Amino acid sequence: MGRHLIVRAFQLRSLLLVAVLLCQAPVAAEAGEAPRQAVWITHPTASAHGPVVLEFRRDFEIAYVPVRAAIRISADNRYIFYVNGSRVGAGPSQGDPAHWRYAVYDIAPYLRSGHNRVGAIVWNHGDLAPTAQMSVQTGFLVQAEDDALSFLNSGPDWRVLIDTGYSAASPLPGMRAHNWWYAAAPSETIDGAKRNWSWDDDYEGGQGWSNAVAVTPAATEGTWTLVADRLPAMRFDPANADRTVRSDVPDGSGFPARPITLPAHWKGHILLDHGAVFAAYPKLTVSGGAGAHVRVTYAEAMYDQAYNKGDRSAVGDRQAVGLEDVFLPDGKNSRVFEPLSWRVWLFLDICVETADEPLTLENFQAAETGYPFTLKAHFESSDPELDTIWNIGWHTLQIDAHDTYMDSAYWERLQYIGDARIEALITYAATADPRLPLQALDAIRFSKTTDGITESRYPTRDSQSIPTFSLLWIGMLHDYRQYVYDRKAVRDGLPLVRSVLDWFARYQLPNGLLGKVPGWPFVDWITHGDRSYPSFAPDGLSCVVTLLFLGALDQSADMELASGDKQRAKADRGRAMSVRHAIRAACWEGPRRMVADTPEKKTFSQDANALAVLYDVVPKAQQKAVMRVAAPPGVAAPAGVLPASYYFRFYLARAYVHAGLADEYLQLLQPWRDLLRMHFTSWPESGEPARSDTHAWSGHPTYDLLDIVAGIQPAGPGFARVRIEPHL
Repeated sequence: MGRHLIVRAFQLRSLLLVAVLLCQAPVAAEAGEAPRQAVWITHPTASAHGPVVLEFRRDFEIAYVPVRAAIRISADNRYIFYVNGSRVGAGPSQGDPAHWRYAVYDIAPYLRSGHNRVGAIVWNHGDLAPTAQMSVQTGFLVQAEDDALSFLNSGPDWRVLIDTGYSAASPLPGMRAHNWWYAAAPSETIDGAKRNWSWDDDYEGGQGWSNAVAVTPAATEGTWTLVADRLPAMRFDPANADRTVRSDVPDGSGFPARPITLPAHWKGHILLDHGAVFAAYPKLTVSGGAGAHVRVTYAEAMYDQAYNKGDRSAVGDRQAVGLEDVFLPDGKNSRVFEPLSWRVWLFLDICVETADEPLTLENFQAAETGYPFTLKAHFESSDPELDTIWNIGWHTLQIDAHDTYMDSAYWERLQYIGDARIEALITYAATADPRLPLQALDAIRFSKTTDGITESRYPTRDSQSIPTFSLLWIGMLHDYRQYVYDRKAVRDGLPLVRSVLDWFARYQLPNGLLGKVPGWPFVDWITHGDRSYPSFAPDGLSCVVTLLFLGALDQSADMELASGDKQRAKADRGRAMSVRHAIRAACWEGPRRMVADTPEKKTFSQDANALAVLYDVVPKAQQKAVMRVAAPPGVAAPAGVLPASYYFRFYLARAYVHAGLADEYLQLLQPWRDLLRMHFTSWPESGEPARSDTHAWSGHPTYDLLDIVAGIQPAGPGFARVRIEPHL
């Protein structure tokens, strides 16, 4: 009876809400007019593939403000959406054309009786866009969820303008001079004399506006398949102010807390320090200074004359090198220059060259962005360095987690499987939020190639094959199963699991090991003289790659048994046993008590031995001895053994636990303690010289300190049971 009463009460409340909506909804059209259909729109002369920046707006009158006014928004490539001058949201979340995201915004809180305007800046940077940015062609879409609001649907009633004040350029020429690879957002130039400053507040119409036209996809380009965005809106939070740490202006140290005026025909720098690397939308407000040239450089650290970083807090006579934006003031007051894309920086260098007028820097502000995690875990110990290590790892994840996981938010913004697996584990342990991990799993699943494996990273418009990462995706799905009760996700993933394993099985040789597979068989960043890693024997055999295959077979068998095909589970278990024996027979080096990288037994690595212990190629009784030989606590690596990188020490830690050495885990953290001496505020990609200082794959100690030291682990799928086994 109670249940029926609750349902009826809900039904009555819903009817009342509908009545309110009907009474307050604006009139969309004349009586009897059918709802207007939404179409993708663009400018009549805009390039279909960019680069171009468009401004859209739709003016309308309403007598009453509705209780709810939900509209769907999407664009190709990106948009920032406004209602009556207020920024409402940005997007869309990254996807591919077959899974193009739209967001839903309730704009009722931003509406008012009388005149209203909704508008958006939409841009397509074309080939200059981040490598992760996929595209069909330039377009914008608005669709009301209620027919009463269908007058807002995108169509010829929308007005559009090409804003020629924006332009973009590739920073690659400067990056290549230092052998740096860059795949993130382009440099932007904003020309104040060409910028349409009044696009969102000029109710009289303005110059250059046209009626929008429907996008007409070319037959070879296809179209967008729209799906609802399951992710929350990314953060847009006021950030703590940067402080000036070096200035060519005598009173420049007061900026940005107070304005400073730079005289005519002046050239110099003002260097700001945020205190920690972060991701944010920068905003510089200036007055006057017609003809001035302002170059803003974003840097994760300062570089010395040899282009080395060293101490990340050091300034001295060092220089900021990296991505740059250019702002060209037009002489008017309170011009706000803000690039369309967010940036990453610890140090921000403002280089100004004035012309015939003085330029006033009014202020500099930033809005921090990233995935809106809710932190639910806490780590505190009697060792303050451990607390700092935990916090820096968490902070690094926040920099690199947006609408996708990213390997490095500054340099690439690509969702690689190897990085995303570790980022997802930190997410589970620290937040219990499964939405971004599931996005990553699905995105990689959608990347399946005609060969049957995955892209190494996705979404991306630049295909890259790292078959070993397809094996790690199987591990990532297995991790998800352990932390999240979601059988559907596992069932959805099993066809790809089978496809990947069958692909690798084609390269098994009669002795059970894998021969050399096509593509880039990346395992770890290891310097090995003039040779690449992992090593291969002359006949192409690799113990290390075969070990990754073994782990994926075991993980597949677990998932098949619980959610898939029990016969397949039995077959995978049998294949795993056969491969395990094959590795033991071909790769075990008795005199050295280690597993070699190849059957030649000339090369040994911590990676190979960590995987051999983790996947029980080494019998349980011998595992402690092998780990002490290959990776003795407190030692980077013994002579003759290639050391694991920051990244692969994640698997080294798992092997320590598996071998019964979890109580010695803390000794594995010495490389991170060493980074603290250099004042890192986020974790780097690799040892020095490190290109990237924001690489979340090095942040796994944040997970390890919860999983191993505090010892809180799932003891069954979906965390149905918990194991608490501290190792202090």
